[in-house]
Amino acid sequence: MAESRKKVLITGAAGMIGTTIRTRLRERYDFRLLFHSTVPDDVPADDEVVMSSVANFDGMVEAAKDVDVIIHLAIRRWAGMSQADVAAATLEVDVPGVYNVYEAARINRVKTVIFASTNHVTGMYEKEGLVAASDSPVRPDGIYGAGKVFGEALGRFYADRHGLRVICLRVANYKSEDEPTTYYEPGYSRWQSPRDLAQQIWRCIETEDVQFGIFYGVSAGSEKKWDLTNARELLGYEPEDDGSLPEYREKNRNK
Repeated sequence: MAESRKKVLITGAAGMIGTTIRTRLRERYDFRLLFHSTVPDDVPADDEVVMSSVANFDGMVEAAKDVDVIIHLAIRRWAGMSQADVAAATLEVDVPGVYNVYEAARINRVKTVIFASTNHVTGMYEKEGLVAASDSPVRPDGIYGAGKVFGEALGRFYADRHGLRVICLRVANYKSEDEPTTYYEPGYSRWQSPRDLAQQIWRCIETEDVQFGIFYGVSAGSEKKWDLTNARELLGYEPEDDGSLPEYREKNRNK
């Protein structure tokens, strides 16, 4: 008998990461997509669609019914915002949103939550030229990173107290492009390709040996900033792309 396909709920499904997951992993999983306001034109008719804010508790509980996995990507956009506005968005949307996701998973007996964290959780190490690992003490470099620290800590609680499988991916530079970007300097060593992101996500979904884990979401070439050892050993993640390769540096040198 063929194994049934997993049903995966994606919050923030309209964003770059959500779009990559739902397009590149369509052959592996069935999706239920949560959008806040509008549905992109590229969403197939056979994808389930839910309209809700992650900050709406009842909406999240309803959205999480009968799914196997939740991939929580949704945040309040913060680029270009003042620190005060980022703090307000974090407290009004991101913090209640991640709580609602974990609690909706508990209520609905969802097996796995994959939480999109960020390299900014340990951003101060990078600013000082130090390599950060998943077990390094957190050192956020801003309000956004501090909010993600809360999401990781809450995930640890739900894993320990309620038996939820929680995987936190500290995603670095992601621009949904097949080549490294110089949008953030130094883009070459802080980049994750769409192919590597999709691989890491499906490995997170399929692993049964990790009850709670924190992993960096980057392609090869990032080893001077983040330790990928646990992602390789526990998930079997092996990046196929490398943002530090000479041809990438040369191609992007004058852009």
